[in-house]
Amino acid sequence: MIGAKRAQPYQPRRFANISGMSYGALSPNAVRALSRGVKLTGGYMSTGEGSLSPYHVEGGGDILYQIGPAKFGCRTPDGRFDDAKAAAIMALPQVKMVEIKLAQGAKPGKGGMLPKEKITEEIAAIRGIPMGVDCQSPNRFEEFDDAPSLLDFIERVRKLTGKPVGLKMVVGSVAEIDELCREIRKRGDGPDFIAVDGNEGGSGAAPLALADYVGLPLVDALVAVDNALRREGLREDVTLIASGKIATGGEVATHIALGADLVHIARGFMFSIGCIQALRCHTNSCPTGVATQNRWLQAGLDPADKGVRVANYSLALERDLQMITHACGLTH
Repeated sequence: MIGAKRAQPYQPRRFANISGMSYGALSPNAVRALSRGVKLTGGYMSTGEGSLSPYHVEGGGDILYQIGPAKFGCRTPDGRFDDAKAAAIMALPQVKMVEIKLAQGAKPGKGGMLPKEKITEEIAAIRGIPMGVDCQSPNRFEEFDDAPSLLDFIERVRKLTGKPVGLKMVVGSVAEIDELCREIRKRGDGPDFIAVDGNEGGSGAAPLALADYVGLPLVDALVAVDNALRREGLREDVTLIASGKIATGGEVATHIALGADLVHIARGFMFSIGCIQALRCHTNSCPTGVATQNRWLQAGLDPADKGVRVANYSLALERDLQMITHACGLTH
């Protein structure tokens, strides 16, 4: 149960769920397929920092609404956090949780970039950005710069909704994790979940130097956060989610054994809808229609067919996880 103390806690039904992949980076048909697959399996999907689109909602599945440093969809014209816009999105019944994204494993310390070639009128309206220029996300929030101000911002977001609010982060320094956990204990409240993203994460658009050298690998980061939460007596209050190059049921089991309660997967679900790792995500010329706004290319991705494949992949992960669980002599 995530956010058991909140007015609207959330009970996940799957151990492996869909990590953040924004509409804009992904095509409408790709988001439609993921949304349909989530509904079939009873899991949830993250919107990514590109805000909530009609295609996320269309399939009817549960949604994790992600707020990145650019605050797409809930920003003022000058890029500040807009409480009223955020509250309107969070109030939607399909939105079950809110995630404040400090960084992603693919680009720790660097904001994402959506090339102008991929920005349509619809994407510009959803994100609240202009057309005709590259959309460069900032690499950090203006609203906070240390553990106390971060927790202040979490509380500000929490007051807008009765749903669980958490963090997504890449671990660079274990000392910063310790500082955050000490501050949470001192206040008696903090994030309902922490999604730890390893430096292995990322698509073909990720800069190799960042993906290879910046941020801790997921296993090291996961163990560090789990230990820090336990030292401060917070482990039962904070759900721990692992994210970063997890693709098989065995890897799901491994990361749960290392301390995670759940895992988030992006790459594997992209494979399930046809990604062939052409590494053209940022060029608007993805040949399989997954990561392009080109109508001709995206027409090759049938959401009805691919939605079933998303569901099949999710169920296969769960089956392998349960098989390993049973082999260890456990029933759950």
